[in-house]
Amino acid sequence: MRMDWLPVSAAALLTGATALFFGALVTPRPTRDGSLVRRAVTEGESWTVVAALLTVGAVGLVVGLPCLLTLFQRTAFRTALAAAVLLAAGSVMLAAFAQQLLLLRSLARHGAVTDRTVEAMSENDVQQALIGAGFLVFYVGEVVLALALFRARTTPAWVPWALVGHVVLVLVALRVLPEDLQGAPALLMAAAFAGAGIAATRTARP
Repeated sequence: MRMDWLPVSAAALLTGATALFFGALVTPRPTRDGSLVRRAVTEGESWTVVAALLTVGAVGLVVGLPCLLTLFQRTAFRTALAAAVLLAAGSVMLAAFAQQLLLLRSLARHGAVTDRTVEAMSENDVQQALIGAGFLVFYVGEVVLALALFRARTTPAWVPWALVGHVVLVLVALRVLPEDLQGAPALLMAAAFAGAGIAATRTARP
C-alpha cells in the first residue's frame, strides 16, 4: 500500500517528459543577439504553446522524479537526488522564462510595453543568461542521473546511454541541424524517462 503513489508519479514523469519533448521541438534556442525576446513578442501565438508545454513538463517532472529515486535504494542515492534537484530546477527555470516572455507579449499587445522596452530587454545579458542557465542545468542533471543509473544498474543499459546521447546530440544539433530540427534529440530524453519510470514501477512490485 505504501507504494500506491508510485504509478501516479511514473505517469506524471512520462507526461512531463513528453511535454518537454514537444516543448523542445518548438522552443527556439537562446542566441546572443537577443532575438528570442523579440520573437516572443512578435510570435505570441506560438509562445502560448511553448509556455503551456514547458509548464506541463515542469510540473510533470517535479511530480514524477520521486518515482526515480526508488531505483537508488541501495546505491548512488545522493547522486540521484542531486540529479533530481538539477532536473527539476532546470525545467522550472525554462517554464518560468517562457511564462515571462508570454507576459511580455501580452503587455506589448495592450500597449503597456513599447518597442524600445522590448529592444532593451533583448539586449539584457541577464535575460539571455536565464534561459541559457535553464538549458545548462537541465542537461547537467541528465548527465548526473545517467551516472547514477550506470552505478545502480536498476534500469536497462540503454536508459542512461539515451540520457547521455541526448546531451551529446543537442550539442551536435546546435551546429549542424536547422533550427526546426534542433529539438529532435529530445526524443531520447523522453524515451529514457519513460524507460526509467517503467523500471521504477517494476522494482516496486512485490
